[in-house]
Amino acid sequence: MKTTWRNLPIQEIIYRVLILKGGTVIDKDLYEAVSGATDLSYSEFLKTLMKLELNGLVKVSSIKEDQLLVELIKERADEDWE
Repeated sequence: MKTTWRNLPIQEIIYRVLILKGGTVIDKDLYEAVSGATDLSYSEFLKTLMKLELNGLVKVSSIKEDQLLVELIKERADEDWE
């Protein structure tokens, strides 16, 4: 099993990629952009999206059966990462 040290938390990486892509992106495109910077599994990616959604930072909605739309809905504050 390969372990990678990250300088930024996954939530921060996803958040920054969302900003760079205009705040709205399809899950597969977002995953490709994020996994290019780190060795993130798709399962871990989805768990992180759920955490961001529970913190009120993003909205994830289903477009098709196998496609999700991820929207940035709130500017983050430092305490949102906890």
